[in-house]
Amino acid sequence: MQALKVLHLTWEFPPRKIGGLAAHVHDLSQALVKLGHKISVITADFPGTKETEAVGGVNVYRYDSYSYPGPDFITWAILMQQTMQEKAAELINELHASGQQVNLIHAHDWLSGLAAIELKHGYRLPLVTTIHSTELGRRNGLHDDGQRMIHAIEKRLSFESWRIIACSRYMADQIKFEYALSGDKIDVIPNGVYTKKFKNVNEPATIDLAFRRKFATDKEKIVLYVGRMVPEKGVNILVGSIPQVLASIPNAKLVAVGDGYYRSEYMSVAHGLGVAHKCYFTGFLEKDSDVRKVFTFADVCVFPSLYEPFGIVVLEAMAAGTPVIVSDIGGLSEIIEHGNTGLKVPVNDSDALARAIVSLLRDPGLAGRLATHALEAVEKIYHWQKIAEQTSQVYQRVVNEYKKNPWKPRSF
Repeated sequence: MQALKVLHLTWEFPPRKIGGLAAHVHDLSQALVKLGHKISVITADFPGTKETEAVGGVNVYRYDSYSYPGPDFITWAILMQQTMQEKAAELINELHASGQQVNLIHAHDWLSGLAAIELKHGYRLPLVTTIHSTELGRRNGLHDDGQRMIHAIEKRLSFESWRIIACSRYMADQIKFEYALSGDKIDVIPNGVYTKKFKNVNEPATIDLAFRRKFATDKEKIVLYVGRMVPEKGVNILVGSIPQVLASIPNAKLVAVGDGYYRSEYMSVAHGLGVAHKCYFTGFLEKDSDVRKVFTFADVCVFPSLYEPFGIVVLEAMAAGTPVIVSDIGGLSEIIEHGNTGLKVPVNDSDALARAIVSLLRDPGLAGRLATHALEAVEKIYHWQKIAEQTSQVYQRVVNEYKKNPWKPRSF
């Protein structure tokens, strides 16, 4: 296998974490380094971070994401990518001056798409893109000019990419349909999780009871949600199931970890249903170790998404040994085998979700079997080193095809 120098472009990277993209790039890049590749990440700045640092063997370069201020998010995002492109070009030029050559660019979603396209043509380097989700899918349609513009950038990025990586078969089909692409341009490579981070976390001796008491009493059974508070995650469906859950399991409690522009809306739903006292919206937990602790004492984890290309947080729950319930949709349907590694319920159905939650809270034996099988599946299929090997094969294919192609930098 040829050791390659790869430049990853991503607007979020730890400690900046908005969704699963940050964790994906963080873990994938480090796993690729272990295979011998030289990985550099260009990403937006974050308070308290260094402009340049090595993270697990990955060279991370941060730029001032507000050097070109914008009056709204989309304008800012476009201007932010101009700075991303400038930072990446600076790095490529420095490497070239020292006799090193970047082999390819790897972009992540539309928030790095414009920068990636400009770098591709400026340096005539092959471009690989991972599309983690689409605007049409996130919004269940395109309803305004901002959404249509994002969709247009995504479509252009998919056209400009040598190959596209999708995290699930569902996502690959969506990309083909939305962007009118040939399926032979797309590679399906799932997301992953490091199970060692969760080793023995569900052993009673390791559970931090004092920490648990910040979220629930000792007698309460915790129904856990971890993720962004946005419409496509379906948290309102979960909140809507709580009255029925409490009717059967009075000592149940919903703990919803995460933040987003719909959090206050979901809290209002809980108040309207009269279950606010049994729903704790924690907001964003800054420490990854705290999130892992929450997984340790949850009785069941629920992910009621209305749209979900994959769902790394589901793998984290599985790795923690916690039984999971998911909507039967998108990538979630591919991760979970109903009745073996978890339970699947119809999308947008609070009643069905409530029945599934009650069934696991009432039957610890079933919950335990599902959790055990889920952990086995994670270790077999979703380990980051296996995913890095698959990604490396895509890189090697692209580089080999590129070498045979006349499209090269003028200096070649």
